[in-house]
Amino acid sequence: MNIQKMNYKLLAVSKFTGNSGVNIGDYVQALAGSQFIPQIDGFIDRDEELKDYDGDPCKMIMNGWYMHSPEKWPPSKLIDPLLISFHLNSVVKEEMLSPVSIDFFKSHQPIGCRDFNTMEMLNSKGVEAYFSGCLTLTLGEKYRSSKRGNKSYIVDPHINVEMSWDNKIKAISTIIQNPLDILTLYRNKQLSLHNGRNLILRALKTALYFKEYSRIFSRKVVMESIYVNQENDFYKTHFKTDLDRLNEAERLVKQYAEASLVITSRIHCALPSLGMETPVIYLEKGQDTEESKCRLDGIKSLFNVVKVDKGVLVPQFETTLPITASNIPPNKNTWRELAKNLKHSCQEFVSNYKS
Repeated sequence: MNIQKMNYKLLAVSKFTGNSGVNIGDYVQALAGSQFIPQIDGFIDRDEELKDYDGDPCKMIMNGWYMHSPEKWPPSKLIDPLLISFHLNSVVKEEMLSPVSIDFFKSHQPIGCRDFNTMEMLNSKGVEAYFSGCLTLTLGEKYRSSKRGNKSYIVDPHINVEMSWDNKIKAISTIIQNPLDILTLYRNKQLSLHNGRNLILRALKTALYFKEYSRIFSRKVVMESIYVNQENDFYKTHFKTDLDRLNEAERLVKQYAEASLVITSRIHCALPSLGMETPVIYLEKGQDTEESKCRLDGIKSLFNVVKVDKGVLVPQFETTLPITASNIPPNKNTWRELAKNLKHSCQEFVSNYKS
């Protein structure tokens, strides 16, 4: 008797034509799902291929952000999905909450939602939904490390500052007082504070970054941390396949697992760090877009947060400044129950197959 093997596929996010780069955080999410499946039989692009998928029937953990191309939703019936850590972005809610889509959600409910906003939108349409948190909280299942090195990481920091005359004067004064530090940071290609071609503006923003971040974090943390940029064209040009990008995401996660401290504005750096019990501080943009803000309700409360508003950093927790390698606020523990439940849901989904 022939026993049919079930296929398991992961979500890829690299074919959307409106995005010139790749957010490696999307592959960190895929990495979280890969912990629970017996093998990887390929990738399906989240924004371009779900609806038209015509390959072998497969099971897929469908965690993540939905979606840049709502006209290509819902997924093919050849995909058996686990809708968990699901984020329905408010900018496409009309398309994603169409009658056809609601029927799809109801056929696969309950839906585990990454944030309260998604849960409330689905509940308002009669879909059974609950707050699951993000699957990247489970990355400690495979990648938690017993080693704790002395390297700290700063991942995609931001400064959100208007270049008024007062701020220009502050920046110039900072450059005069700390020329070597500013030059070192200015040359760091991973410190992406300004994407334009105006090199003077970039230098001024770098100086204001140094001045403000050195007020909250020690100079040693600001200057000696390893800087990482998780979204740029580098991940598309240097990693040609989805498997290559998954492996690069794994490399980064392993680094975060051994870090002494991670400071980041990226939720798919902060959440994995939390799940791997790496000390982490989340940088919240005070002047964020609705597209970004709607992702955070429920997730943000899991972190120690420093709000960045109009160039000023404001810790949302009690601490003695500056934060140093020996003065790091302990992580919260509210994520643990979420991670436990996420793990159980994924294991049950994968085991619920009979050949």
